[in-house]
Amino acid sequence: MDIFFTEVLPAFRAPSADTKLVIFFEKDIHKSHLAVTKHMKDCAEYARQHKVYLVTPLIEFQGYLCLCLLGPNGSLLGSQLALHLPLSMVGRLHADDMVEVYHTDLGNLALCVDSDIYHPQVSRTAALKGADVVISIQSIDPVDEVPERLMCSVWNCAQSNNVYVINLTTNSCTVACPVALTRGKDGYILRRGIQSSIRFGLNLDKLDEVRDQLQIMENINTRLVTNYSEELGR
Repeated sequence: MDIFFTEVLPAFRAPSADTKLVIFFEKDIHKSHLAVTKHMKDCAEYARQHKVYLVTPLIEFQGYLCLCLLGPNGSLLGSQLALHLPLSMVGRLHADDMVEVYHTDLGNLALCVDSDIYHPQVSRTAALKGADVVISIQSIDPVDEVPERLMCSVWNCAQSNNVYVINLTTNSCTVACPVALTRGKDGYILRRGIQSSIRFGLNLDKLDEVRDQLQIMENINTRLVTNYSEELGR
């Protein structure tokens, strides 16, 4: 799909009719088994009712911190477990070692769990696996919401990997992309938006044009990209 609309919404608010991807905005992390089970059931019904891809808020499940992606039929497409944990969770939760990329009719989506956005090898692995969009959701202290955080993590991820990056925190939403895709040539579609609902479009055709001109992944590992060109869509 060349362009699709995404909305960041409070949990279970109905999306616009032409929205294809919804990301739920919630400040709390679902932790108890009962709360997680009910939330996932409600999320599946929401995705099925509105026929959208849905990214859940942060969830603790079976000792891991994770994000989940559901398809328009309500099915669970996958769960991305955190590879790195915030200090407050170290010793209480486990860290995983696998980066997943989900191939959908919108494009290739990767989920980036909490602190993983600060570790560039995570998003680089996702990009090498063909990710077009990296969706990052964090639970952070408002005092850490500084411009340097965005520049060193979200913005850098978009520029160094030629991907869209959607970063959602407890207080704001930022959307970054390669600078060539933005009118102001600053690499931001949205910088720290704080509205309760946010809507924007992602144009993967334009992203591919930028990739053709600046082949970052191809230059890093030409053989890998050549061998998996069909899966990567390049």
